[in-house]
Amino acid sequence: MLAVGIVLSDWFFPDSACLMWLVGAWGIAFLGAVVCYPLSRYRWRMLFGCMAYLAAALSGGILYLINREAVRFDWAEGRNVYVGTILDVPHPKTKTMQAVVEVEQGRSVSDSIWYPVRRKVMLYWMPDSLQGELACGDRLCFEANISRPVSDADFSGFDYGLYLERQGIGGTAVAFTGCWQRLDNAGALSFRQKALLYREKIIETYRLWGLKDDVQAVVSALTVGDKSELTRELKDSYTAAGTSHILALSGMHVVILALILSWLLYPLRYVPGGRWITGFLIVVFLWSFAFLSGLSPSVIRAVVMYSLCVAASVFTESRFLGVSSVSLAAFLMLVYQPLYLFDVSFQLSFVAVLSLLLIYPFIERLFHFRWKPLNWLWKSMALTMAAQLGTLPFILCYFGTFPTYFLLANLVVTPLSIVILGLALVCLLFGAVPWLVKVLGLSVELLNGIMEWVQGLSGSQITSVYLSPVQAGVFALSLISFLLYLSRRSARRLIGVLCCTNLFLGMLLFECMAPAADYLYFTRAGIYTKRERNVSQLVSETNLYRIQNLQVALANDGRWKNKLSSERLAIDYVYVCKGFSGTMAGLSELFQINYVIFDGSLSDAYRERLKQECRSIGLAYTDITEKGAYATVLHSSDAAIVGR
Repeated sequence: MLAVGIVLSDWFFPDSACLMWLVGAWGIAFLGAVVCYPLSRYRWRMLFGCMAYLAAALSGGILYLINREAVRFDWAEGRNVYVGTILDVPHPKTKTMQAVVEVEQGRSVSDSIWYPVRRKVMLYWMPDSLQGELACGDRLCFEANISRPVSDADFSGFDYGLYLERQGIGGTAVAFTGCWQRLDNAGALSFRQKALLYREKIIETYRLWGLKDDVQAVVSALTVGDKSELTRELKDSYTAAGTSHILALSGMHVVILALILSWLLYPLRYVPGGRWITGFLIVVFLWSFAFLSGLSPSVIRAVVMYSLCVAASVFTESRFLGVSSVSLAAFLMLVYQPLYLFDVSFQLSFVAVLSLLLIYPFIERLFHFRWKPLNWLWKSMALTMAAQLGTLPFILCYFGTFPTYFLLANLVVTPLSIVILGLALVCLLFGAVPWLVKVLGLSVELLNGIMEWVQGLSGSQITSVYLSPVQAGVFALSLISFLLYLSRRSARRLIGVLCCTNLFLGMLLFECMAPAADYLYFTRAGIYTKRERNVSQLVSETNLYRIQNLQVALANDGRWKNKLSSERLAIDYVYVCKGFSGTMAGLSELFQINYVIFDGSLSDAYRERLKQECRSIGLAYTDITEKGAYATVLHSSDAAIVGR
C-alpha cells in the first residue's frame, strides 16, 4: 500500500498543492485505525485493516510529494553563477566531463546577492588546462544556464528529464572553458564520497595488474560496479545472451560472495554460537564490500535484504522468511526514498528475488534426478527460468527484447562469476600473484568469448516485442493467477487464469487491428518519421524533404544566406538548428513558410533574435527548448506539440 500511494501521487498530483490535504486525510485514517483497533467483533475489525491500509497509502503519497519537491527548483533564466560540490567521480564524455554536483547557492551575473539552492544538477564542463582536473569532493564556482532537461518522451519512449528527477537530479548545465573555477575551501568528504574514492583506488589497482582493456572493464564492473569502461559491443553481447545482469553489481554478486564466505567460515559452525558468528561476519563483510563498491543503491538494496534474512533466520525457520524480509527491505527503502520505486533496477531486483522465492519451488520439483551433477544442473536451470519468468513482463515493457539462449548463457555465467569474484578477492586481499592474475584474465576472456559466441547464434535475441504498462500488468496478473492455480488447483482459479489470459490476448489483438498513425518528429537529434515503434531518420543532401503531403526544409548551415529566387517555394516546416547563420527575413524571400521550429542547439541570444524576427514578419513558430519536441501526424493537417 505504501507503493500504491506513491504511484497514485505520481499519477494524479503533478504539484504539491494538495500536500496539506493528504496530511489531513492521513491524520483521519490514523485516528480511525487507533479507534477501530480495540473493536472485538470480527466484522468490525476489518475497519482497522482498511484504515491502516489507507494510512499506509497516504504515507506513501506524502513522502513522495515531499521528496519530489526537494528535487525540483525554479532555475533562474539565462546564465547565472553557482557554487557547488562534486558528489561523484567525474566521467569523461566525447568533449566534456560529467558529474553530479550539489549546487549550494547561486546569483545572477550582474548581481552580488547570493540565494540558497541546495539541489543536485548534472553538470558537463569542458576541460581547462589552467584549472586542472576536478575530482570527487572538489568545490567549484561555475557560470551556466541550468534548466530541467526536456525530453522527446513521445518520440523515443524515454523521458530523460523525468529519469533525472527520479534520480534526485533537478537540472542539467554545461560550463564552457573559462566559465568554471576550482575553489580551495573544499569541505569534508561525505561517507559516500569516501567510498567512491576507495573504489577508484581499486580500479587503479586493476589497471596496474596489466589486464587487457575488455578484461579489466569486465572485472571492474563485476567486482565494484564500475561500468564506465565497458564498450558498446561488449554490453550488446551480454545483453543478447541474457546475462547483462552480471555487469550490473546487484543481488547475484552479493549472493555469490555470501556463498564464498559461507564455505570459508563453515568450520565456525562447530563452535558454540557459530551460526550467529558466521552470519555476523558475513554481514560485516558484505557491508564492507558495499562500501568499496561506492555504496551504489543496487548493492545497498541487496545487502539490506540479505542482512534482514540473516537477522530473521536467527529467530525463526518460517518458510516465508524470505518473502517477509524482502517486503521489509522494500518498505524501509521506500520510506527512506520513495523515488526508488520508479528505478528500473529497483523493480527488477525485488521482482527477481520474489520470483526465486515463489516461482522456483514450482519449477524445481518438476524433475528430480538421482545423479547429483544432473540434479544440480536442473536446479541451476530452474533458478534461471524462475528469475526470467518473473521479470519477463518488466523486460518486455522497458526493453522489448527477449534473449532466446538465456539458459545456455547463464549455465556458464554462474560458475565463471564465482571464479572471477573469488580470484579478484584473493588478489586484492593477499597481493596480485602473477599466475592468479593470469588465471583471472583467462577466465574473463573465456566469459567474454562465450557471450560473443552466444550473440552470434542464429535468433539469439527477439527484439521489438514491446508491451505497454497496462499490457505488462495484465501479463503479470496472468502469471500470478497461473501460479496460484498450480499451488491449489480449483475451478475458480482456473477461471481466473483463463479470464486474465483472454484479456491479455484481447489487448494484443486490439492493438494489432488498430490503425497505426504515421508521425513526423522534429527533435534535437534530427528529423524522424515514426510508425508505432519503428523510427527512421530523414537524410537529404539538399536539406529539402518531401514527406507524403508535407514539404520540410532543414536550416543548419549558411547555404541559403544571401540567395535570391524569382518564385518562392512553399514550405510547411522550416527546422532551424545549430549552424544556421542567416535571418528569417532572408528565408522568407526564398520560401513561403507556414511554420518555423527552433532547435535547442541554437544559442539563447541568437534564438531570441530569430523569434523576434518571426513575430515582426508574422511567422508562427515553436521552440523545442520549451516544448521538448514537435510532432505532426502525416496525412493530416493537424499538428500537435508533443513532449514536456
